Amino acid sequence: MRRLSAVLLCATLLSACDDSEGSVYVRPPPFTQSYPDGGVSPDGGSGPESWACQRSSVVRGAPISLWVGLQLAMSRATSPEVRTAAIDQFVADVAAQGGTPLVSDASSGRQRVVFFVRGDAARDTYVAGDFNEWSPTATQLAQVRDTDLFVAEVDIPRTGPHPYKLVKAGSFFEDPRAKNVVWDRLNRNAVGQFNSLVYPDAQDATKGRLTAWYGVHATVLGDARDVYVYMPPSYDGPECPTLPVMYVHDGNESITRESFVDAADAHYKARPQDAAVLVFVALPTQDVRLAQYTFPPARAPGWPAPKGDEYLAFLKDDLMPRVEAGFRVKTGPRDTGIFGASLGGLISVYAGFQFPERFGFVGTQSGTLFWPHDGEVDRDDGNAMVVRAGQEPVVPVRFYVDHGSPATGCTDDGEQGSDDCQSNIQFLAALRSRGYDVAYVHEPSGQHDWFFWKKRLPKLLCVFRNTDTRVCAL
Repeated sequence: MRRLSAVLLCATLLSACDDSEGSVYVRPPPFTQSYPDGGVSPDGGSGPESWACQRSSVVRGAPISLWVGLQLAMSRATSPEVRTAAIDQFVADVAAQGGTPLVSDASSGRQRVVFFVRGDAARDTYVAGDFNEWSPTATQLAQVRDTDLFVAEVDIPRTGPHPYKLVKAGSFFEDPRAKNVVWDRLNRNAVGQFNSLVYPDAQDATKGRLTAWYGVHATVLGDARDVYVYMPPSYDGPECPTLPVMYVHDGNESITRESFVDAADAHYKARPQDAAVLVFVALPTQDVRLAQYTFPPARAPGWPAPKGDEYLAFLKDDLMPRVEAGFRVKTGPRDTGIFGASLGGLISVYAGFQFPERFGFVGTQSGTLFWPHDGEVDRDDGNAMVVRAGQEPVVPVRFYVDHGSPATGCTDDGEQGSDDCQSNIQFLAALRSRGYDVAYVHEPSGQHDWFFWKKRLPKLLCVFRNTDTRVCAL
């Protein structure tokens, strides 16, 4: 009975009770999903308060009071159906208020953290992080009796971000309900993985941060993919800036192969005035890359049917409204860009020609610009993007084009070391012949590889924010 009374008291106060004496509960600022855009001015104004732009105030997991509230609801439940409904509401509230893990308020004397996983498959799941020396068996999630909820409650001091993963049968994997993540720094030369963070507000304030949206649904394609939103350091400043935004293809590999986040951090430290929000859009699987990053016709018989139009429908109709509602980003083509490498460069150029009213800046790195112009794959009537640049009406889009090549000269596309320089040079000439605003970078000996794209990325980021490319040393 004493234990139940304590739970009731904690839930009534809506605070995470700690065991230290003399602690004073201080209610944190209100939280909104549009983090860190929280709250309104006391005088009824629409602008965010200065605290709403501080990592220490709003960049965190859901409050542990939700867990206390669930305990109260479970103690009152009179049937399995009522317990299930209480857990459903708990899970929804956690998602709406910051994601996992649930954390105590920073002012609490005891810093408690709650991890949870739901479903029968969660049995025998553990949590591993730097707080338990990444032990795969030290911290097990225990089943809440008569439910499908598995929970671990741990004391973790606020001495750093404390990255972690979930573990089952010795395999480490991402916490699917966590929103604040960092790359785990393991280059798998393929799709990579991320660590979730216990205290994301404790990250290095001189660097940007990532918010993960897992399983974002594409209406037309009928699939789902992960999206990682990068916010530069200035985003969390007291000025509460609203920044331009750029959408990046191959959103997993561009972070986990050769980290574009690292390159962005370095560039925005050197030139904070160039800061922008970067939206890294991953693929559902690598198997659909060729289809979703191309447009009709298929390059050769037997190749997958191109679905680039459907992919762009996802970007502009599903994802962009969510980003614009959830983050302080500018809207309109002048402040919206799109870029990618290889096939990602091809679909970016296509997006610029198809939707100049949405994307006013296009970046292509070693773009696969030899895609054919019409449905006759056995007829050489020119490369599609070269033809569009040179023959169709000029659209109000600025371009950034880069590529590598052999050490001397340029070879035909497809030859060793060409880095598709032939079609890229043709595209550049077509743009210039029509008076397009285009910035160009050629790297002799540059290869078709993430290392070189990351190396050239600062130029692209600079050009996006500066119409006078002389400030970008171009």
